[in-house]
Amino acid sequence: MSKNIMTAAAFFLLAAVFSLRFLYSSPFAATWDQVDFALALERYDLLAMQPHFPGYPFFIFGGMLANSWIENPAQALSIFNGIMTLAASLPVYLLARQYAGRLPSLLVVAALQTNTYLSILSAQPMSEGAAIGALWWYLWAVHRAYHKNNLTAQLLPLLFFSLLMGIRLSYAPFGLAIVLLWIHQYRKGKRFRELAGLAAAAILFQGVWLAALILSEGSISGFLKLSMGFVAGHFTSWGGAVTESGEPLPSRLYRLTVHNVVFTGMFAGSLLLLGAGALAGGLLLIRFRKAAFREYWSNNKLLLTLAGAYIIWNLFAQNIDKPRHSFPIAMLLLFSLFTMAAAKSAKAQYALILFAGLQLAVSVPILKEQAEKKPAVYQMAEYLEQQKQPLIVYTWEETRVLQYLSVPYDHKRFYTYPYFKKDITYQKDKEIYLTGELVDGFKEQGVDLYPRLEKVKEFHSNLLFDPVYGEIELYKLKK
Repeated sequence: MSKNIMTAAAFFLLAAVFSLRFLYSSPFAATWDQVDFALALERYDLLAMQPHFPGYPFFIFGGMLANSWIENPAQALSIFNGIMTLAASLPVYLLARQYAGRLPSLLVVAALQTNTYLSILSAQPMSEGAAIGALWWYLWAVHRAYHKNNLTAQLLPLLFFSLLMGIRLSYAPFGLAIVLLWIHQYRKGKRFRELAGLAAAAILFQGVWLAALILSEGSISGFLKLSMGFVAGHFTSWGGAVTESGEPLPSRLYRLTVHNVVFTGMFAGSLLLLGAGALAGGLLLIRFRKAAFREYWSNNKLLLTLAGAYIIWNLFAQNIDKPRHSFPIAMLLLFSLFTMAAAKSAKAQYALILFAGLQLAVSVPILKEQAEKKPAVYQMAEYLEQQKQPLIVYTWEETRVLQYLSVPYDHKRFYTYPYFKKDITYQKDKEIYLTGELVDGFKEQGVDLYPRLEKVKEFHSNLLFDPVYGEIELYKLKK
């Protein structure tokens, strides 16, 4: 296969995957977070959780711009994600060019951009797609600052880190890259006064979006109260952090690395992609000697250090029930592996273009399903609308989506059984429905309602799109 053919194939794959993401951008706000974001495009109000803290101001602003020509707010956010991941092709290419030629670097971009799980995230109304795009620009700027000492080069990573934090605050551990950069520069002779000036500039850049959030809340005290409430909640059961999950650490680490990073992040749950990846990985181990892997560590020391730091953050402080929280780790590892392989072997370049094509083929039906098949909670909403009225449905968190859909029946969210028990005494004239998540929540509190319930329906959607509410069981309280 000639270089011209491989170049044309890479550009074709990139054009195809970007077209697919825009064509199949999701119009659904199917989770609590997605509803928060969609509502924020209509009215930005942190107190009303439009969106939830910390506000995601740059993500919402981008969604608002897209919403000016895309009527559906959820789809507007999805389109903005697609634009951000498209723009990330340039910094990925520029980073790869530090270690490989033009064609290998282009192939790295094609292989990374056709990643199926990246396409899923890029085509739904969550902030991960835009954050991944901003992350690549930030990493490129940090790398550039290592090699250029002019003021623009030193300020650029600080600017991109501010953009990243204004899109997704949970990517804060990547700020370690700036700290490592400054340590390196200090050892090379940069004066402390200069570093202090850069630190002040970093605070100023972050202050831009923080000041905007404070103004939106009306006061610093109101903003601090809201932020403390969020932080406290993040480290309770709804936040999914290790402090409250109760799951043994080895089990949690296994789920993070094997299920989230490898099986989902790298291969999107596809056995076909997993098999191809395992074969390529095996050949890579056989093909390269120890010296190549020492060079791999030397070339990717910063990225691998950041990946390690993010694994620790993800393991202890995030909800690993959602593989999207672990996706940056997969991206960094894939980039480093793709770059090493493409730079060292012509056969690896052929393998990369074939793997990119395979990823694209796997992505097509998945993206189509995400855009066209109604999520499980939408299915439940429509089913209940067809049932005998009046009725009320008690939920765990699904009520946020029901509220967004403006369903014509009553729905309430409860987390504790005593409040639910009291409330149903006021609903004697209504059919009473409960979701399985709520029933399971009550069971954890020591109250088993299953003997009093009749299972009426199950609703399913792809767990790749929504691992938490992709399966919903609906029950009716027996009279």
